[in-house]
Amino acid sequence: MASRELKVVVDHRLFGLVDEEGQEGERPATPRSMGSFVSSNATMLYIGSEEDILNAQLLLEAWDGPATAEPDTWPSTKVLSLDLPSGRFLVDETAAGGKSDVFRLPHAGKWRARVGWRENDPAPDGGFAEPGGWALVQFWPDVD
Repeated sequence: MASRELKVVVDHRLFGLVDEEGQEGERPATPRSMGSFVSSNATMLYIGSEEDILNAQLLLEAWDGPATAEPDTWPSTKVLSLDLPSGRFLVDETAAGGKSDVFRLPHAGKWRARVGWRENDPAPDGGFAEPGGWALVQFWPDVD
């Protein structure tokens, strides 16, 4: 298993994880417009927050088989199918910019991804909590 954790900017209640070679296509609809916390197409996935938050901790993991997430830790989860031309990811922080080459899968091709999300309670003073939320994205080869 390979993993990486990083801080991401949540801009307009949104951030994305995009294959470096698959970023030319149309973005998926925003998660909130679909009544979900995550939306995707073959090469991109976007995570949306319910509340205005400034940042989140993102944990990325690559597994050799199906991964599991603890339901108590990750109350919102969804499994997606991706077809990745490079298996190399960037984080899209919309107007805030982004980060290139943040995570590499062992190979390009068809992958499954379990996306987990949870938000932090607001700060006691009503401001922004640190971090505002946590995201988990676990990848494993799609053998179907």
